[in-house]
Amino acid sequence: MAYLSNIELYYSHPDSFSGTSVKVTGEEFSHLTRVMRHKIDDDIYVTDGCGKIFTCRITEIDKTFLSAEILSVETYENKFQNIFFCIPKLKSPERFEFALEKCVELGITNFIIYESMRTVAKSIKVERWEKILLSAMKQSLRSYLPKIHSLTNFKNILELDGTKILFEQNAEKKLSELKLANDKNYYFIFGPEGGLDKKEIESAGTENLFQLTENRLRSETAIVFAAAKITATFL
Repeated sequence: MAYLSNIELYYSHPDSFSGTSVKVTGEEFSHLTRVMRHKIDDDIYVTDGCGKIFTCRITEIDKTFLSAEILSVETYENKFQNIFFCIPKLKSPERFEFALEKCVELGITNFIIYESMRTVAKSIKVERWEKILLSAMKQSLRSYLPKIHSLTNFKNILELDGTKILFEQNAEKKLSELKLANDKNYYFIFGPEGGLDKKEIESAGTENLFQLTENRLRSETAIVFAAAKITATFL
């Protein structure tokens, strides 16, 4: 994506694309016209969040929307569509949001937010989190809009169809030993501050335990470090 390295990327819902044109509304429209001062005949880049980046030329600017002609389109593969990051609500909202943002920049597109037995934070700010995901997608020039699939508990994650990977400091297996297949879902489960409860670890089974590093990491550092390691295997 080198040729796109210096662009400003915008998002428009898939339903806003029709034939050879796209309509941009809402906050994206405001940013395009009031902040970036784009005018008719300017070229812009818009993603539908479903794997496509469109090169467009503005043809109309109204009070609440702009229309643009689609000049070309590039389609990208989501290499990480079967990777799910199961993240607990951390005590510090700033650290939690930092982890979300950096995971998206690295390519993670699926998130499950859950409560463990040791979860301290209780507030749920899905709308804010989704804005952070959208912003990180655009900033990193990615074309798949990340999703928060559910807000659940630890037990429900274990019941999902797919391979579960828990990170435990004393686990015998290392993350580097894990081999990923394209036809399976993988749920990477991270613990809160202080780690997962002993009962939660036992319920997952020792075969699902992996050591991330030999050193103890902050929760948000572990999440970002794992994202970097996992996405690097697909490059």
